[in-house]
Amino acid sequence: NAEVPGFTTSEREIAPVLDRVFGGAERRIIVASFASHVHRVQQVLDAAHAHGRRVALVGRSMVRNMGVAKDLGYLRVPDGVLIEPKAIDDLPEDQVVLMCTGSQGEPMAALSRMAHGEHQIRVGRGDTVIMASSLIPGNENAIYRVINGLTRLGAKVPTKPYVTYVLI
Repeated sequence: NAEVPGFTTSEREIAPVLDRVFGGAERRIIVASFASHVHRVQQVLDAAHAHGRRVALVGRSMVRNMGVAKDLGYLRVPDGVLIEPKAIDDLPEDQVVLMCTGSQGEPMAALSRMAHGEHQIRVGRGDTVIMASSLIPGNENAIYRVINGLTRLGAKVPTKPYVTYVLI
């Protein structure tokens, strides 16, 4: 955000945005973030817990990194919140959050594969997808391809100004 005048939004301002989006979502919520962003995953776990939802980590690097973060005590998982991805079909859709990789439109990441129908998890009409990182210059085309694919599948992908920082 070097080209943006002023200050970057504080991480503290993200939690209320997540809370607002989680509160308005009627079906599944899919959150895409960097697999190394432990604090963002913590914020999603906390929001899911507050809204009575369960979280499945999707993507090899997300699962691996959050496993290490949990083992080292950097990630605090509320009891009963974390589930295996295969368990999502056993829950009502309004209780499911998928935390995945692919916020920058990386072609092999989970979200990109979901957007193009190449993942075992199928995005459906009314799912809410949160792109939980700022757009990195140079990734615009890949990110918008993913957003277009998700919206074609019927997903809601809220963007600015509805959410101030979290979404592209």
